[in-house]
Amino acid sequence: MAILTPLSLADARRIGALYGLEIADVRGLLAGSVNSNFALTLADGRGQVFLRVYEEQQLGAASREARMLEHLAAGGVATPQPLRRRDAAPSDAASVSEGAAFVAEHAGKPVALFPWVGGASLCQARVTPDATRRVGAALARVHLVGASFEGANASRFDLDGLDQRLRGLRSPAPAAGTTSTAPAPAPALPPDVAAAVDELTGRLERIRAAAPRTPGPQTLIHGDLFRDNVLWEAGEISALLDFESASRGSAAFDLAVTMLAWCFGDDLDPDLVSALAAGYTAVRPLSTEERDRLFHESVIAALRFSITRITDFELRPKGSGVYKDFRRFLARQRTLERLGPEGLLALLGV
Repeated sequence: MAILTPLSLADARRIGALYGLEIADVRGLLAGSVNSNFALTLADGRGQVFLRVYEEQQLGAASREARMLEHLAAGGVATPQPLRRRDAAPSDAASVSEGAAFVAEHAGKPVALFPWVGGASLCQARVTPDATRRVGAALARVHLVGASFEGANASRFDLDGLDQRLRGLRSPAPAAGTTSTAPAPAPALPPDVAAAVDELTGRLERIRAAAPRTPGPQTLIHGDLFRDNVLWEAGEISALLDFESASRGSAAFDLAVTMLAWCFGDDLDPDLVSALAAGYTAVRPLSTEERDRLFHESVIAALRFSITRITDFELRPKGSGVYKDFRRFLARQRTLERLGPEGLLALLGV
């Protein structure tokens, strides 16, 4: 990820002062796929803090995310608790609702500061059953603690949202010499991407046709607990990161996302999958309804990341930053179809 919004030392010092911090240095971090991130070195020798510029969220959404992270951290979830501004009155409800308690502004965009957390993410080759068991338990704690958080938005990646993305990809280019006042259509897709869009469109239609009539139980979900969003230190999870996609949603969907992210090499690894499920259910047992929805939520998860990796990565100019291949999630989708509902539940051991 490139640094989309630069941050000078003078700007870092201005922002740091709002939090009672004196900043000695600022360094851009080429991490993440949505926001601009920086390491700020403190002048008093106490190390660093992490600064995030929210590139897509508005002030209200960034403030809501910060309050959510404070709620999760206070409940024992391993995520950095956002720093409070020293110039915000905690008792001023109007000020808090506007983001003044946690969030500052830079270049017209929201900014939040967090404690620096040490650790490193795991590559797929280093993922073990012990690691997926710990990840499953950590995800279950998010769902347990997050159930009491009020104010989370609905997911922007529901079936209607995914359908809109696919429609945007299928918009035909205008005929030569014609003019239109409509928004510019999507450019012609490479043949393999166009074929994938057709395949995904058919899958979306099949998923809609098979969908349960009711949405099922809801809680706060992470929505994106991939390997790069978990930091490890000495074999323990030191932090869950990037709650950018957090929303009200299905715990079964969130477990499915995590399974597909952590347990798939060339295929779903039975040992990794069963350990993930065991770690999760030891902390938060799945309800009968959640268990019955696991296959449905898994195919939605595979569909979601197949589509967003086309729209957010495949169609970016080459060399513009992190690349995530949609074809990897097409492979996951095909694996799920091969397993079917009973095969998936047997793999999970639930």
